[in-house]
Amino acid sequence: MKNDAIFIHQSPSCMDSGLILYKEGGNLKIKVIPEDFIVKELVNIKYAAGGRYRIYLLEKRHWNTMDALKFISRENKVPLSKIGSGGRKDRHALTYQYISVPREYELQFERPNVRLQFVGFAGDFVSPAVLEGNYFEITLRRIEPGRVDEIRSRLSEVEAFGYPNFFDDQRFGSVEDPEEFIAERIIKKHYNGALKLYFTTIHPEDKREEKERKRKIAGLWGRWEEILPLCRTPVEKDIVKILQEGQSKKHLAAALNAIPKEELSMFFSAYQSFLWNKTLEKLLPLFAGELFTVKGKIMDYTFYRALPPGKLKALRKLEIPTVSSRIPDAAPEVKKALEEVLAERGVKPSDFNLKKIRKSFFKSFMRPAIVFPQGLYSSPFEVDDLYPGYRKVKIKFTLPPGSFATMMIKSLGI
Repeated sequence: MKNDAIFIHQSPSCMDSGLILYKEGGNLKIKVIPEDFIVKELVNIKYAAGGRYRIYLLEKRHWNTMDALKFISRENKVPLSKIGSGGRKDRHALTYQYISVPREYELQFERPNVRLQFVGFAGDFVSPAVLEGNYFEITLRRIEPGRVDEIRSRLSEVEAFGYPNFFDDQRFGSVEDPEEFIAERIIKKHYNGALKLYFTTIHPEDKREEKERKRKIAGLWGRWEEILPLCRTPVEKDIVKILQEGQSKKHLAAALNAIPKEELSMFFSAYQSFLWNKTLEKLLPLFAGELFTVKGKIMDYTFYRALPPGKLKALRKLEIPTVSSRIPDAAPEVKKALEEVLAERGVKPSDFNLKKIRKSFFKSFMRPAIVFPQGLYSSPFEVDDLYPGYRKVKIKFTLPPGSFATMMIKSLGI
């Protein structure tokens, strides 16, 4: 297997706030400005004047979806649970997505870089069920002139052969180490360890004071009276107060149940996505000879450049289930790979039946192994206005719900 490594990281400077793809001989950049990464939801909404829900189009830059919805909820005195949405969109982008509220509510929201526009009434609320896909316009920058033909060729290969449908780094925002999944510790009933990770995981974007606070809590772990003054959120305080009462399995489970449902769901989704990715990673060598890797946040991503016709046909039909206590039937090679991944992590499907954690649960669904960008178009290469001496190109395409455009960019291997 050919192992050409490509590295990706977030640039710290103001203008270079986007992702950088590094390879020997040069680097390429995306998301330098929000307009370099445009996402528009494609939805199936049936509008009706007498509909029970108001539908709005949310346009934003420099905001992630959850923060925007929290502010909208607060300003309009609408419970967050009443606001329907189909998916979360990146902060480092210009995004358009739909949200809904019951008809009795009316939303207004004015903030820099956020615009809310009333679209109409509908008989149903916005949820992942109404999503048909996402349309993308992505500008690739800092392209060396000598690599233009290479990029054109690779885009043609992706159009013909698709690319592995990995969950991308965005799914693992709560995780800094592949051995430190909160969800995995919960599954293994290491409740104390899961809670410690919840309080003490240090993220690169944490400010110095926050990193110091987390280190102090880690050093004091178990001394709840001393930790309580260090707590900053009501949830942290509630958890520590429960632990002050006792540290039996019952108390530890109650402390975990104090974590908001949205956060627990995020932890569980991250772990499911990781296991799915590792399963696909094991399967790809069965279909492709020449592979290359891209280094991600907590794992490397494996890509192919082309596939023999028979292998392409087989891989195009292949679906991999996400893990839960009840995993749908799958192809023999998928079952084998998934069993190997679970064994390597020291877990089994029955462990995913979380009887003591009431707020969230694991649900299995089938996900295609590879994905094909539809309507893939690339503009003529132009002089890069931000990086003199380099070129830029805009690519446009549509992906099904749940597939990552950033993974498509990684798959270019440039």
